[in-house]
Amino acid sequence: MLTQLQRIVQQVNSAASLDQAVSWLVTAICELMNTEVCSIYLADADVGQLQLLATQGLTLPPGTICTLSYQEGLVGLVASREEAINLADAQNHPAFKLIEELNEELFQSFLGVPIIYRRRVLGVLTVQQRDARVFDSEEEACLVTLANQLAPALANVEERTRLLRAQTGWKRSATGLAGSPGIGMGACLVRIPAMTFDDLPQEGEVEVSVELKRFEQAIDSTQQSLRALAKRLDLPSQTQAIFELYVQLLAPASLGDPVRALIRAGTRAEWALKAVVEEAIDKFSAMEDSYLKERATDLKDVGLRLLQALCVGQINKAIPDDDLILVADEVTATMVAEVPRERLKGIVSRRGSGHSHAAILARAIGIPAVLGVSSLPLSALPGRRMIIDGYTGRCFIDPEPGLEREYRRLILEEATISKDVLASAQGPALSQDGERVKVYINAGLSADTDVAAGQGADGVGLYRTEVPFMLASRFPGEEEQFRLYSHVLSRYPGLPVTLRTLDVGGDKPLPYLPIEEDNPFLGWRGIRITLDQPDIFLIQLKAMLRAHQHHGNLQILLPMISSVAEVDEALRLMRQAHFELCEAMGAFELPKVGVMVEVPASLYLLPALAERVQFVSVGSNDLTQYLLAVDRNNPRVAELFRPFHPAVVQALAQIQRQCQELGLPVSVCGEMAGEPLGFTLLLALGYRHLSMNASQVARAKHLLKKLSLADLEKLRPQLLASLDADELGWQLREPLTQAGFAHWLRAGR
Repeated sequence: MLTQLQRIVQQVNSAASLDQAVSWLVTAICELMNTEVCSIYLADADVGQLQLLATQGLTLPPGTICTLSYQEGLVGLVASREEAINLADAQNHPAFKLIEELNEELFQSFLGVPIIYRRRVLGVLTVQQRDARVFDSEEEACLVTLANQLAPALANVEERTRLLRAQTGWKRSATGLAGSPGIGMGACLVRIPAMTFDDLPQEGEVEVSVELKRFEQAIDSTQQSLRALAKRLDLPSQTQAIFELYVQLLAPASLGDPVRALIRAGTRAEWALKAVVEEAIDKFSAMEDSYLKERATDLKDVGLRLLQALCVGQINKAIPDDDLILVADEVTATMVAEVPRERLKGIVSRRGSGHSHAAILARAIGIPAVLGVSSLPLSALPGRRMIIDGYTGRCFIDPEPGLEREYRRLILEEATISKDVLASAQGPALSQDGERVKVYINAGLSADTDVAAGQGADGVGLYRTEVPFMLASRFPGEEEQFRLYSHVLSRYPGLPVTLRTLDVGGDKPLPYLPIEEDNPFLGWRGIRITLDQPDIFLIQLKAMLRAHQHHGNLQILLPMISSVAEVDEALRLMRQAHFELCEAMGAFELPKVGVMVEVPASLYLLPALAERVQFVSVGSNDLTQYLLAVDRNNPRVAELFRPFHPAVVQALAQIQRQCQELGLPVSVCGEMAGEPLGFTLLLALGYRHLSMNASQVARAKHLLKKLSLADLEKLRPQLLASLDADELGWQLREPLTQAGFAHWLRAGR
């Protein structure tokens, strides 16, 4: 039975249209359950109706549209109650409604179950028979199970079908994540990789020397093409580092040596590359941290370009002369660079987030981006007209003239606003009433700090040191780490740079430090690993301290702290590393040390921590996740991840208040700090040190200039009294709207 259910779900998921899916579905269910009738009704919650889409066993004349309201018939009762109804004599039930053209009066027994996806009723699935009998518990369980398994597949097919139907421009739209602000319009330029690892031929005879030579030639060719792409962009000083990272991925310590080792073991170059790249992609894709998760796209992009160089050489792709919207399953930084800057008006990606390098580049060169639009039918888009709204995350395909005129007006308005934002990046971050706020960046690659150049950041509030560890095939040595940390510190002379110590484990495993756990997010990760591996921790601490001796602007941040004992042990190892370096290099002062407040236990340890460290940094992402017991990357519960949940707001207020009483500097480095509503909330709660993605700095400083912090603090009691996340969000909208930023708040932003 389970195998048959899985086969049905797979068939529905692969259907080209909703009509095809439901037509096949009703026939398959009749065969599976040995019933005379199976029907499926699709719900339209906006009008409160259910439409019979397909049936096997009832009579639905061609061209006939059969609809029921949620208050009509047994089907409406199933939808409104959101529960199964199982009847032996359906026609005598008070809710029964006879629709004569269906010839439904022939069937006595009725079983109907709702199809629910993410709390939304998608439709109703029914089976009927002539015999007057109650369907047994096994049959009911089968239909309920099938409805639950079908729900995600039907939701996906329904969205694809909605986009392809010939409806008005307002209806022909899709929604994703706003990755870069702005509005763009143009013809769709769809990019599909010329070759994938699934296209590889069968392995043949391997001559090791020949394969190694082919691989070296492909490496050289790919590195040259990547450097050439970097030079094509208008802002080479801000983007060069991203492409240099791509080049570094091909270096011996990253992808190069593992591929060569497999070739020497007798594997063809293409298959060796496939094995190494896919292992690395799997590792990064499994991570919870959205920033690190996006590095899988970079690895895949580099891997496919290297594969193409191995198999078919470099390909020059024709670019139309029109204004273009770049569309792909996964838009990459190299795809962005291939399109002439003057023609590229925006990017749309079926996958990805605001942490992707495509999104970072889009923000750096000032074009809108919409990401994670999983429902887009790529094959139907080439050449079609599209408008993208980088504020709301919406895309409009073949928009009607009225909609296009409105967005053209908004583009002109946006041009004026953008000039103001760039002007605000210069000088200190000051509120309307003259109060100073420190705005820092979150980073993890040299590319991030380079993109931040010229944005007027007050330093680096969070640098994720685990990134180079995860890109390597072994633990980086002290000298390698020293060079990296020294480079980052040198980018901000005289400004604080906060390096977080190694934060791996959980969703960020290292290939050379395998960890098998039933619940890795509550397991061996963060500070727990580094304290258990003091040799690794001491190497990193020495590299950091050496960089600090040269530049003097280091701060060290300890992640995932849940006890005072962890801090004491980390400080002991730090003093040991410092003592050894002072003996060898001469005396120098220890840098400031802080702790991440992201595990709820640390909220109750602040007085003791204040005696040991010099600052606190709140990781709002993990704090929210742990407080609400919600994995925000799990689609089944992601909508429950609410940064404005009253419990989260109360916790943030408590941390700020207690740190102020203790004289302990506190900042926020989670994603909340970079979003307009979150930024406003944190200011209202009293936070004055905020760290965000580099591209958000200028916008935050511009917003700050229009806000009175005194007025926001008057709003604090009202915010803390709110018991509803949506209500709290609307309370935060008012000051932003009054300040003239309604355009940044559409669709919940």
